[in-house]
Amino acid sequence: MNTDFTSAQILSRRGLLSAGGLAVGYAALASAGVVADTQQTPLEAQNSELVTAFCLDWATRDVDKLAPYLSDKLVYQMFEGRPDINGLDEFRREVDPFLRSLVRVEWEILRTSAIGQIVVNQRIDRFIAKPGGRSMYFEIAGLFVVSDGKIELWRDYRLPGGKSRIEVERAPGADVNKSTPD
Repeated sequence: MNTDFTSAQILSRRGLLSAGGLAVGYAALASAGVVADTQQTPLEAQNSELVTAFCLDWATRDVDKLAPYLSDKLVYQMFEGRPDINGLDEFRREVDPFLRSLVRVEWEILRTSAIGQIVVNQRIDRFIAKPGGRSMYFEIAGLFVVSDGKIELWRDYRLPGGKSRIEVERAPGADVNKSTPD
């Protein structure tokens, strides 16, 4: 069985669906302890380090710090059902205002695995909003395809049974239990 994929094959609809299914399935198997860690090739280690550094740099909330990790031909799907963000310019237009609206971003990487140019990670993503804004918490399986040292494809998937939460941030000092007069 040939397991060498070109970018065109991976970026096809069938390739994306297959890779996404593999990512979620691999994350589920890894969580269950079925998949054992094996020795990574130098390329796999390099790709894992790139994706991990990229994920950790979301804490800067600075799209200019994130852009160098990404290919000009980036295809990014923020979550299932959302249209793709195509290219680095569109990524900047979509993500920059979002990051500016946040107080803090925390991504906890629980595990990372690589097979060739494909990197899969399991994360808990936390986006903490300013008071009155919506904070979001997601358990995610991230699928990344790295080509020539840049992330060319990135898709996030909710983990089966994973917890997600969206809540409005309260102003500092707001008393949750305080009742208001009628």
